[in-house]
Amino acid sequence: MYADLIDFDTTGKVSADIFHSEETYRRELSTVFARSWLFLAHESQLRAPGDFVTALMGEDPVIVSRQRDGGIRAVLNVCRHRGMRVCRQDSGNTKRFTCSFHGWTYDTAGELVKVPRETEGYHDRLDKKGWSLTPVTRVESYRGMVFGTWDPDAPALIDYLETARPALDSFIDTLGSDIELAGPMKWRIRGNWKMPAEGLGTDGYHAETTHASALQAIGGMAEPSRIFQYSSAAGHAAAMTDLGVTQRMHEKAGVGPSPHGTNDTVTVAHATVFPNFSFIGYSGPLRVWQPRGPEEMEVWGWVAVPAGLDAETRRQKLRGVTVSFSSSGVFECDDSENWSEIAAVGRGFVARSTPLNYQMGMGFDDPAGTDLPGFDVRTGHLFNDIGARGFYTRWAELMDGPELALTPSAPPPGANGRG
Repeated sequence: MYADLIDFDTTGKVSADIFHSEETYRRELSTVFARSWLFLAHESQLRAPGDFVTALMGEDPVIVSRQRDGGIRAVLNVCRHRGMRVCRQDSGNTKRFTCSFHGWTYDTAGELVKVPRETEGYHDRLDKKGWSLTPVTRVESYRGMVFGTWDPDAPALIDYLETARPALDSFIDTLGSDIELAGPMKWRIRGNWKMPAEGLGTDGYHAETTHASALQAIGGMAEPSRIFQYSSAAGHAAAMTDLGVTQRMHEKAGVGPSPHGTNDTVTVAHATVFPNFSFIGYSGPLRVWQPRGPEEMEVWGWVAVPAGLDAETRRQKLRGVTVSFSSSGVFECDDSENWSEIAAVGRGFVARSTPLNYQMGMGFDDPAGTDLPGFDVRTGHLFNDIGARGFYTRWAELMDGPELALTPSAPPPGANGRG
């Protein structure tokens, strides 16, 4: 039982092996990633019919596209003929996707529309309708953010995001409500995807040590007493603060126009939507921590900017964010070094067998969520592992639950007319 690898009732310990085990990783793909809502795109990337982006759901590649009827659809980016990736571009606009292996061609809805040598090879008896690209079971949007899930029994997206909304709404609102994404930037680093996911949720504890030199350059971190964390049973977690603190950090980092709102507005500092979608409130970076094995991840990063910014202001904002948060950003390089070192030392037999400490704040958080009334959350001080404990509690529930049962999408033998 994966629940046995975490103990937040008495000891506050977590098994280090969950960050290094191949067996654990393979099960994450069929439970955590197969059953959760995963961030795919923003509607600003899909304005016109035929606009598309490629994304990942766990390690499954997908194509997300705007349909002629205005809807958004996502399909598995794997050709039904020999399993080749159909689309190898990050984004674009098209009416057709053609596999570069044998030329099977699909429309943006994933329907198979053309097969080379269909008459000679299949004698005009191929059931093309039965060989469409595998659709993502459900695709829904929240305030322009597009998510998908393979699980037909998952709650509606609006319900899944219920306890993430305080963070997600404030992230969007402080940028001006109407936003668009710049990017993506993509890079690979050593490390387990769960480390940054839990960290961007609520780990404010690392900042004054890991980012000491960077913080010194911008005059120090915000006053900790003015920040609180929250965690929910859904696994979402965030650090929240008043907008005055956010605006000062924003200005010190030089990342463009200050956020919208009054000084005492409660807003997000940083957050994770379970399992692997994170964002930072005061400057606009978004991250998806794409799993690439138990000790490697691919980081996909965007910057959210107010729609309609003039070119120069937009350029300054993107430059400011990139200096701090990117593959070579001063903050992100610090974090990447930590995650990579954890992966390196954790390969040892004794290191993987040594439990890790998640005790900070145990017994001192507020189960009523007083700092965030109206939401079913627990809240705690900045220096607290409350977010990580909530994250791994939900993680273990999914890991100990059933794997996603796949419904075969291929036609039965004989469907091509030979049976």
